[in-house]
Amino acid sequence: MVVGHRTLMRVRNLTDTQTVPPPAPDPAGLDVRAARTADGSFNDLAKPWMGMAGARFGRNMPLDQTFGEAPPTLFEPSPRLISNRLLARGAFQEVPYLNVLAAAWIQFMVHDWLSHESGDKTAAPHEIPLPPGDDWPEGRMTVLPTKPDRRSAADRGRPEAYANVETSWWDGSQIYGSSLERQRAVRTDPETGRFLTDGTLGLTREGLLPLAHRTARGKPDENLELAGVNGNWWIGLSVLHTLFAREHNAIVDHLRAAYPDGSGEWLFQKARLVNAALTAKIHTVEWTPALMNSPEGRMVMRGNFWGLLGEQYRRAFGRVGTGEILSGIPGSPAEHHAAPYAMTEEFAAVYRMHSLMPDAFSFRRHADDVELLRRDLAKVAGGQAREVHDRVAFDDVVYSLATAKPGALVLHNYPNGLRRLDRLDASGVYFDMAAIDILRDRERGVPRYCAFRRHIDAHVPRTFAELTDDPVWQAQLHEVYGGDIEKVDLLIGTLAESRSARYGSPPGFGFSDTAFRIFILMASRRLKSDRFYTEDFRPEIYTPAGFAWVQDNSLRTVLERHCPALHSAFADARNVFFPWRKGEAGTGAPSNPREAPFVGGSR
Repeated sequence: MVVGHRTLMRVRNLTDTQTVPPPAPDPAGLDVRAARTADGSFNDLAKPWMGMAGARFGRNMPLDQTFGEAPPTLFEPSPRLISNRLLARGAFQEVPYLNVLAAAWIQFMVHDWLSHESGDKTAAPHEIPLPPGDDWPEGRMTVLPTKPDRRSAADRGRPEAYANVETSWWDGSQIYGSSLERQRAVRTDPETGRFLTDGTLGLTREGLLPLAHRTARGKPDENLELAGVNGNWWIGLSVLHTLFAREHNAIVDHLRAAYPDGSGEWLFQKARLVNAALTAKIHTVEWTPALMNSPEGRMVMRGNFWGLLGEQYRRAFGRVGTGEILSGIPGSPAEHHAAPYAMTEEFAAVYRMHSLMPDAFSFRRHADDVELLRRDLAKVAGGQAREVHDRVAFDDVVYSLATAKPGALVLHNYPNGLRRLDRLDASGVYFDMAAIDILRDRERGVPRYCAFRRHIDAHVPRTFAELTDDPVWQAQLHEVYGGDIEKVDLLIGTLAESRSARYGSPPGFGFSDTAFRIFILMASRRLKSDRFYTEDFRPEIYTPAGFAWVQDNSLRTVLERHCPALHSAFADARNVFFPWRKGEAGTGAPSNPREAPFVGGSR
């Protein structure tokens, strides 16, 4: 059934928005057949602009159904009312079978795939109506519109389209950047300020990320760490970026030993290929099955990578033919199906998973689980993430996230710390991320929940009782949306949606059937469209040693390599995104972050 849904959606739910493709720059002597360009161009050699930074988001809906909403319907009901009445977290609802690394991981991946341009400062701001009695500190809530991408007369009369400022490919751009300038920055030695010619990424002597002081878009933050993408930074992102910067350097060391004649640039490019492929594999066969937590989910996602014959057969005997069903997508022919490859607005919309984030963090020593530091979400974000590393050893930070639980993707569980965020620009202005999530979907023409379900050939609820089994939620939804189920926003519908056979969700699914249908289309597409996961996913491109590294490694081995002292904590976990075993009281010595060993890879 899942394969059938995907096949139909590949025909019906891929829409091109590009009218005038962006020009692909000269790759400056890079062998584009054997390496990824910095900006994502030349992945498809026939259409070198496809998926590159600056190309447009596509759509999973018919184009004529994607006109953005305008006032007054843009604000009906008020996104702030929805934030207050349906999203605001009361008692924390946790996911008992996941750890907070799972919440960090998805943001780590999303930053690889997509980001809209900053707000359009040339346009009048949206003013979100405040409900009576609202305690918003400024008395009014304004949000800049998303900046549209207008290139030619061919755009007239069409829905607004928006540019993706990151590459759409699964290419590790959150680690390496989506421009040559950013790539050179992360390849700079933080001690000397010199470009690293040996192929490695710059890390401090303690094995931490260097400081950037500013985001890629120029916002100041004195202690902000440097990465390919470092917006919306928090301690979970810091941990994963640090791990995979170390992993890049470990891959460089491995390739240098296998190919001593390779230049530093050659080593960097091959290590990037390997590192990106490893993260794609981890997401496909570890993270997504963990969030699904069902036999059906594990089979579907592992099948994407290894095929129905499975990993052991694939590794022992190789591929069976060129199809993706038996032997998986990697190594099969590339195919874009109904539209040129691009991330889509609807995909960005269903990946609004802020409810996974806790409101508070306890940092504890891995040896004995003694608390070292406690901070709320705002105090582990931006440059304050680095302050956590200054006070808590890296291994203890990893352990603390891996033994804490994320929030469930349900109503009334949106972190309150994200509902009143400082803009960090010394303006004293705040914003409500929950209200903005609702506004952005409406503004960008993402259909509301019932219309969205119709366009993906899914069951559409006729009443609030059909949408959710919770009678309290039914009443709240009825009141907020004036009794009209057609007005329910996509995010609200996916959080309220019953996890039941009526919606096709097996028990244990961590997200809605609506989101899953877009996942099965786009998760496959990220692999199937990418030359480096299809016809060029082979030892001749990755090198035999690099290709074997992708096959042989996982997030578990990455953690074993770079955090060996934590092995006993996750040794018994079937999936390392599941909660780890806690340390036993009285067994450990005090941890000193300045004395924590840096293991795995050159600095």
